[in-house]
Amino acid sequence: MLSFVEECYQRAADVWHAYRHHPWIEAMAAGELPVEKFVSFQVNDAPYIVDLHRSLALGVAKAPGTPWAKAATTVLDDVWLLNEIEAKRELLRDLGVEQELRTDRGSYIPAREAYANHLVRTALEGDIGQIASALLPCAMFSQVIGQRFRDVRVDGPPAYQKWADIYVQRAVYRMAEAHAEVMEEQAVRTDDAGREHMYLCYLRSVQHQVDVFDAAWKLDVAWPGSRDA
Repeated sequence: MLSFVEECYQRAADVWHAYRHHPWIEAMAAGELPVEKFVSFQVNDAPYIVDLHRSLALGVAKAPGTPWAKAATTVLDDVWLLNEIEAKRELLRDLGVEQELRTDRGSYIPAREAYANHLVRTALEGDIGQIASALLPCAMFSQVIGQRFRDVRVDGPPAYQKWADIYVQRAVYRMAEAHAEVMEEQAVRTDDAGREHMYLCYLRSVQHQVDVFDAAWKLDVAWPGSRDA
């Protein structure tokens, strides 16, 4: 019998395949990812990271004292406050890219803002099961990137390898595990409608992951009103 998380993965198999094997990721694996597309992902990921961790903090407020909250506070401290944004600045410096790394709301591109809005709204309105379901696909970078490139030499600028290595950290894996554990617990406690709501939170996040990689791959980063005619 499938677990609830396995069921979610199976139901979303097509979009999960599009996420795990996105052309951006496949190009990186093949040593063919253009630097401008790597930079686009990193620059436009920065403001999203703020709202990702805002969502974690809101979840901690709704589930204080739980193992999930302990995992989340570890990520908020060690990974976010000390490492993640500065790591992106270092990646840009390593590539010789002189571009400001903004984290304010005005720096969002459409795909990133849509994803962030989904996470924050779920964290504001949802219960901890829905929050964990929405956050799991992002935390699965531990597999999509971390496991994919573990012990693999990534061809291209050293910044590519440095970025992939971030997602091998134990704190990142533990957060993904914690999301899955909460999803299983809540799936038992709720009814069919509640499980379906959790699944939709999860499914939309997987699709948002595809969309943000699409934006980086196609360099589709402008708002419609600002695009050249």
